[in-house]
Amino acid sequence: MKKVSIIGLGWLGMPLALSLAGEGYTVAGSKTTLDGVEAARMSGVDAYPLVMTPSPECDAEDWEQLLNCDVLIITLPASREPERAEIYRQSVQLLVDSALSKQITRIIFISSTSVYGPGDGEITEESALKPERVSGSALVSIENWLHDLPHLKVDILRLAGLVGPDRHPGRFLSGKQELPEGNCGVNLVHQEDAVAAIQLLLRQPQGGHVYNLCAPLHPRKQDYYPQMAEKLGIALPQFTPTDRTTLGRVINGQKICRELGFEYRFEDPALMPLL
Repeated sequence: MKKVSIIGLGWLGMPLALSLAGEGYTVAGSKTTLDGVEAARMSGVDAYPLVMTPSPECDAEDWEQLLNCDVLIITLPASREPERAEIYRQSVQLLVDSALSKQITRIIFISSTSVYGPGDGEITEESALKPERVSGSALVSIENWLHDLPHLKVDILRLAGLVGPDRHPGRFLSGKQELPEGNCGVNLVHQEDAVAAIQLLLRQPQGGHVYNLCAPLHPRKQDYYPQMAEKLGIALPQFTPTDRTTLGRVINGQKICRELGFEYRFEDPALMPLL
């Protein structure tokens, strides 16, 4: 069974680690604090402290343990602040360079649908990459760099907005007024589906895939977010009236279903378990 290292045992990386360990994988991962490392270890995950500045601040032996793997999964989130986004970009490149020096040839990089930027219509993996934020620009830069590396099988998973435990969409816009684009559809994916998709990629004999991951249904924002806030008993968001009838930017996450047989467990954001 493969040895897997997860750089970033956070909101997505930690449940992924626990799920993989339950499947029989040998799993290690990184946290930025000693308290985080201890909590992960108490949960049964072999964790090590690591801070990227962008150079790795990590004990040499711990660094060796993190890179003693068959597959490296990078779940670190990109920052929206320009200076930190650049540190993020350099950090990922240093991580990958270190992995290559250890003859790791399989990497899964968790990206975001923010690489596409704003727009209208259906977004597929072949759509133009026109990020609006610096975080999206950093991700595009990393993706392009990864594609150009020889002798490396990289899977890139572009996640839509993540929801699940401790990330309830009812809180995203609670109490906000005069919100635009109420008729536009939401593009969300549940944490469990993200974990399942990564597990599916691990089971593939070859890497090199690029997939969007987004629930197939796209309820309109003006219907969805007030409904979610009402479930929590918190202030409802208010959207400005609009004559728009189209759903706006809609992420198509069906390619992974067609090519690998992936099935979304939670197709409708309105029915996703969130607490």
